Amino acid sequence: MFFENVLKDVPNELSKEVFKAKSALEKNFNDSQVKRNFIEITWELYRYLLENIDENYEVEKRLFLRYGLLEPRYLNSRDFERIKSIPFVDDKENIFYVDEWLLAVKKGLVNESSFMEVIESRKNVAPKNVASFEMAFNEKLEERKFIERQLREIVKGIEDEGKPYRKSILSLIDQAIEKLKKLKLVNKEVEIIFEQLNKLKEESQINEKTEDNFSKKIMEHEVIIQMINKSIGRLGNRFLVLTSIFLNGINAIGSKDLIESKLNEFEKIDYKIFERKIRGTSIKLKPYFIIVPGYGDYGFCWEPFEGLNVISGRGRVVIPMFPKNIDVAILSALGDYRLKAAKELAFGRWMEEGLTGEIYNYLMDNKIRERIDEFFVKRYILWILKESNGVQKLEKEIREIFWRYVEFPEEIKAKLSNISYIYSNLYEKDKRRKKNWENL
Repeated sequence: MFFENVLKDVPNELSKEVFKAKSALEKNFNDSQVKRNFIEITWELYRYLLENIDENYEVEKRLFLRYGLLEPRYLNSRDFERIKSIPFVDDKENIFYVDEWLLAVKKGLVNESSFMEVIESRKNVAPKNVASFEMAFNEKLEERKFIERQLREIVKGIEDEGKPYRKSILSLIDQAIEKLKKLKLVNKEVEIIFEQLNKLKEESQINEKTEDNFSKKIMEHEVIIQMINKSIGRLGNRFLVLTSIFLNGINAIGSKDLIESKLNEFEKIDYKIFERKIRGTSIKLKPYFIIVPGYGDYGFCWEPFEGLNVISGRGRVVIPMFPKNIDVAILSALGDYRLKAAKELAFGRWMEEGLTGEIYNYLMDNKIRERIDEFFVKRYILWILKESNGVQKLEKEIREIFWRYVEFPEEIKAKLSNISYIYSNLYEKDKRRKKNWENL
């Protein structure tokens, strides 16, 4: 019944073609022409179901879109249990399966992604973008409250003893002055985020009034097709349907829980990757992660921001569900996101300054013909997996660039400085730069 429910309400001609191709494949899997026919017709079915997705879709249709699961018999008992153990409903604010993403776009909860040229009539603000700024605003309020509590505790210790203050009291006064400076700075950040949040809410309300009858054709299904193809690669395995034959050697399936856990793990190393600057104030604004089916090995960034909206626009990052190495798949996506975001934020000067400028000039100076994104992503993976643990894999100049622009948190830097002179030297340069900056 599973396969039949996938085909339910599918146009009769397409349904017949799928059934015919499936029967032929099951009789002779090793026939290359039969296999090609099956691949092409299942892609056609997939495109049709993507384009016409509806909240009332049968679960079987959703599972085909999500995993490529067309026929459970194609999985052995171990692989079937692996898929079965993944929760069907698992709401995460910024991680989506393909079917969930398309429904969110159709409902207007998230904006469409850029497809070829920027889509006309694209909404300026989506509810989830506003929600992210509300989260950042609330976090900043909590930071301010924490400083207020600290300040009150310090002031409690300042008592009038009828004589000049003791050194310990003077020390408390100095601490109070520093906390007041910090409180004023954080309050300025609260003001900036509050102002941006109100602006986003106003834009969102305008969109709701003017686009209630939003009826233009949604092209997001074509974006998804392109995402899957890109994750597979030109020479990759285009067999879309889930089968244990191609799951051999794949130890980790890219479920939401696993992706979230890995992202949190890597963010502790590259702790500024999702940082966004708004008039000098830093907030964390994560992109949307879309998990696509198929046997792709590398993730990538589809777009670092929504169009030209570098303030509140959230990017789209694609991660394949069945890669040979889940760490490499996720880190390739994060590395691509980091480079593209830096490139966009350089506003046309990406070959001259910052992270992208340094990498570009290194390639030029050393006559390296490799594409900058491919070069960077390979080294980003080594930076996170190897160099963060003191295993030196990068070129000296590249290590210095990464140390400055893809910096580790203080505790990792301090640990590395005790492992090798190379890291110790970089750490000392850090301290000198910081001291010089403070003396300006």
